[in-house]
Formats: sequence, C-alpha cells, structure tokens
Amino acid sequence: SRNMQKRMLKDCRIGLFLGALLFALAGCADKKDGSASCMNQLNAEQYQSVAENTNCSNYERASGYLGMAGMSFSNFMKKGATDNLTKTLTISKLDNASDYSKGTRNYITKALCLVGPDNLTSSSRCTGLTASGSRGVPEREISFFGLLGDMIYVNYGMLDNDSNGKISTDESNNFTNLQSGFNSSGGGTDLKTTNHNWEIISSGNRYVLDNTTTKCHQFVDNYTTTPTANCSSSILTNITEIRPIYKLDNMSDITGDNSTALQDKITMVSELSLISTNLNLELGNIGLEDNSSLRSSLTEGLQKLDNGGTSDNGSVCTPAQALDVVYLLVKDAADNSSLSNSTDLHNKNLISLTNLTSSVNSGFDTSEIDSFSAAVGVDVTNVRLIYADNESGGSYTDSFEAAHSKLYKAIKNTRSLGTETSSKGDGKVIFRELICIAEN
Repeated sequence: SRNMQKRMLKDCRIGLFLGALLFALAGCADKKDGSASCMNQLNAEQYQSVAENTNCSNYERASGYLGMAGMSFSNFMKKGATDNLTKTLTISKLDNASDYSKGTRNYITKALCLVGPDNLTSSSRCTGLTASGSRGVPEREISFFGLLGDMIYVNYGMLDNDSNGKISTDESNNFTNLQSGFNSSGGGTDLKTTNHNWEIISSGNRYVLDNTTTKCHQFVDNYTTTPTANCSSSILTNITEIRPIYKLDNMSDITGDNSTALQDKITMVSELSLISTNLNLELGNIGLEDNSSLRSSLTEGLQKLDNGGTSDNGSVCTPAQALDVVYLLVKDAADNSSLSNSTDLHNKNLISLTNLTSSVNSGFDTSEIDSFSAAVGVDVTNVRLIYADNESGGSYTDSFEAAHSKLYKAIKNTRSLGTETSSKGDGKVIFRELICIAEN
C-alpha cells in the first residue's frame, strides 16, 4: 500500500538515535548510477574505503566518514549504545569546543566539509577539505546528521569528564563556573532602587525630572544629570510616559573573571550557536516545516540541550535563576556608540518593571512608583538604568563601557556569554541552556 511504502522509505532512510531518528548508513542509501560499488561497500560497512575513495560521490564519502565516526545504524542498535554516547561515538575529551580534528570528531568534520552548509565549508574548519559540487536533499540529510553528531560531540567532549555518558551537576558546574551570591533578592548586585529622578515624556518631548523638587530639564544627550530648573505646570499636566531612573553602582562578575575559562565558555557558546543554527537551516532545506511531526522527531534528541533554561520538571533550572538576575541588568546595556545617537540610547538600558520586581529585587519598595503613577495617571512599564563611573559613587554614565573598571568588566564578561533568549525546542542552544543540562 501507499502508506506501507512511505513507512518503509522512512524506516530505510532514518534509524533511531538518542531519541531522534538517525540516518541509517548501512543498507539504506539510494543507489545512484555508476556508484553501485560505493553503495555496496557502505552496505558492507566498509566505511573507510568509501570515505577515502574520491570516485565515490560527496554524499557517499560523507556517509562513510560518519560511519567511521560511529554514527551508523548498526552501531546504535547494539545493546546499551544510547546509554553511553561518549563510549558509543568514542568521544575524546576536547581541549576546547573548536577542536575539530580530535578523535572521531575529525571524521565528522570531514563529512561536513563534503556536504555541509556554505558557512561551514567556507570556514577555516574546512581548509583543504571542501568539496566541489551542488547539494541536493540527500547531501543535506547527511549534513543534518553530521551536525547532530557534532552537537553531541561538543557537549560530551567538553563536559563528560569521566566519560560515563552522563553530564553530572558537578561536571556542568565545573565548566560553567558561575559565581555564587546572585539571587532573586538582588544578591550580587548593588542596584539603587531608591531614586527620585525620572524620565518623562510630555507633549511629545523627553525630560529628566526630579520628582521631589519638581525640577526638570529637557533631555539632550544623557539621563545622568540632576535637574535644577523648575518644571512648568504644562509639562507636568501633559505627561504620557514615566520611567524611574535607577543607579547600578556595582555588580559581582558572575563569570569569575578567569580569562582562559571564560574564553572556553565563549568558544563553546559560539560553536553551539553555529551548529544549532545550521541544524535548523538544514531541516528547512530538506523541506521539513517548523511544526512537522518528522522535524519534531528528528530534533527530539536535542531536548536535553535545547531545554529553554528549564529543568526536566519544567521549572527554571537552578543555575539559570542566578544567571537571569544578571542578564536582566546587562542584556540591553548601552555602549559608548549609543551615546552619540539619542534614538539608540532611548531604547537601551530599559528593564521591565515586572521582571525587575519579581526577579532581581523582589519585595523592594514600590511606593514612590505607585504614588507618582497614580498622581499623573500613567502606568510604569519600564525602568531605566545608569551606571556608576567610579567605585566611590556620585557620578554616572549611560554607557556600561564608560562605567568604572570593575563594573565594566563584570558587565562585559557576562554579555560575552550571549544575551539572546531561547525557548525549549526552538532549535537554538545558548549558554543559559548549557548550564541546565545536568537538570535534564
């Protein structure tokens, strides 16, 4: 029947791998004219012979290299194969996430350089290895499984220190090395929420207002100065937006400020981002829509990694709770270039009041906000940050790059880990998800 043919085709081309479906290299590839010998050798699991034979197609050679990397259907059908992927794929400990030629990852690299996406084959990873020729759906399928194997290799090669196929909380924590002291009561930060300066918009104009003295001045190029001129009644009676201006005096460095360890984390985040982006692109190139059941099945095995920063019970994982405190403060921080463009500065350094009160400084006094909001009849949606430019306090800047050295370094290091957001199963893997692996 037609349904039986579809099922057989699906079963032939795709096998079970880490809860996902992995390309069945042995016995399932479509035979092409003039390549029967290569296909027969693949079927016989003579992977090296095919991989090194330049007369075989890129598709066939890449299949051979993935077979050499242990990514074959027969390998994963062995008893207990998926219980210890480090052992099954013979994953070697990586010195860093961009160690492309270590152990069997070298074969994954060679496979991807034959059939992978352009941004990979044109990179330094593939110097001297890139093949010529166009890529069709079969090549992109092999590329997808190569990328899937690469994702797994990076994570276990970097984190599975005892090679038991499991990433423990200690192993994850040893790598991420997030500093303690950050919590939902504002621990780890010195954020001044008692403040009388406000940003207001009245009759389409932007002002800085001292709410205790009703003095204000029109915004020119910064939010940091204290107003000295009396604010006219016409300004005060035509307010349409209000934002309290809070001062960030200091913040501990959640990364630990170890340059080597930090660079390892940055490199891993960069690799995971590139791999996960390419995985999504290849699935699209193959023709699988975002909401297709087959696409969901193919990416199911990534759920431990693509976890949205949650634990397996759906709650935000413990390390992510601490990281979220800091990310909220730094993700939209203005840099020096923003100071020369007032429009850019208007949109930077903003934090949702709801997120601030619930995540960073739960229970802090909102009476001033409530009082002013009620007086002018305008709700407060966001607050604005400014940064201390010396450790003794007293003067401030709109740019985190112009903050005092300790605060600047803490913000810069945290931002280097990435400030984007990601949800569970969206195909992206970011640092916030990396630190939650042990709780999945």
